[in-house]
Amino acid sequence: MSNSTRACALVAPHSFKVIEIPLPPMGPKDVRVTPQAVGVCGTDFHIADGAGNYNLTPSGEPIPLAQEAQILGHEIVGKVVEIGSAVHDIQVGQSVVLDQGLSCISHYRTDLCEYCSSGASHQCETYTEYGITGLAGGFSEELIVPAINVLETSGARSPSECALTEPLACMLHTTGMLNDARQRYTLKSKDAASRVHTILIMGAGPAGLLMTQVLRGALGFEGTLLVSEPNPYKRTLVASFGAEVWDANEPGIEDWIQEKSDGRMLEWAFEASGAGPAFASMPRLLRKQATVIKYGIGHQGQGLELLNDFHWKEPTFLMPVGASSPFDQDGRATYYRQALEWIESGKVQVEPLITHRYAGLEQVPQALGDDHKDANYVKGIVEFQV
Repeated sequence: MSNSTRACALVAPHSFKVIEIPLPPMGPKDVRVTPQAVGVCGTDFHIADGAGNYNLTPSGEPIPLAQEAQILGHEIVGKVVEIGSAVHDIQVGQSVVLDQGLSCISHYRTDLCEYCSSGASHQCETYTEYGITGLAGGFSEELIVPAINVLETSGARSPSECALTEPLACMLHTTGMLNDARQRYTLKSKDAASRVHTILIMGAGPAGLLMTQVLRGALGFEGTLLVSEPNPYKRTLVASFGAEVWDANEPGIEDWIQEKSDGRMLEWAFEASGAGPAFASMPRLLRKQATVIKYGIGHQGQGLELLNDFHWKEPTFLMPVGASSPFDQDGRATYYRQALEWIESGKVQVEPLITHRYAGLEQVPQALGDDHKDANYVKGIVEFQV
């Protein structure tokens, strides 16, 4: 096996080049994986546009692309082509989903940091991440990763569908935070006064579409589930998953929520749009002491002063990031395993979200170009012939 591989590198904002990169040494507990399908995420767009850079020096300073090019792609499904001598539960030829986050468990440490020991893997004190923090990601022809970071797929769904395991695991991490949080309103409260009756999701991109399905199909929420979204294609799609929709281009959402909630307003609000005006509009939509889940990143043009309007209602704020997860007995991430099972069983449908497909390294620049501005764009997948 070679000690290098081809990859499509981001060498400057909006600029890519296919290059040869070195691979790390193959350890006894590692597997060599050839990507089959890699999802395109909003984080990839932020990095490719130059709006974000999470490849940092030890002191926290971003490392310029001119100094270190980046290989993006963290929603990865691949085929195992080699296993280390100490790997006994993964076989060559298997298709696997990657947990892209390297934690204490990934390094087989016995003395776990406080975050890994409490089930917050993506807050690990030494956390690094394929495709985001400078480690070469899935837009390459081979990866060498810890075997404990991969989960075997059953073959019930295509690699492209399984590539949505990571974004779905992000939603499971969000629900885990909701379950753990001290909040006034909960889904399963026996007291009707403290039960969640009305939820609003702002934005019907992949996160909003997946959370709609998690709430409706997986968690069995039978209350009023509302989604605001400016794009008509996405409004139609999210309505098919059991939500009532509002055109975010139109005024009047406050009156609509007043009507739909019988005057109670929102007990939960899930902000997944990253749009500044959407977030700024939220305080007037909330019930007092509601829960606000800020999942979207961005909100350009909004200053800290907008929190003043939230302040008077004393909401519980949650800000989940990534697919941080506790671990199963075999050391693999609980939320990734559950997400993969839900996709493979059909409990959560992901095929309707995949609107754009790209072939191999040569089409990565297109995948991270302007296609996401298409009216019918929801999710792009880069597919590889393996």
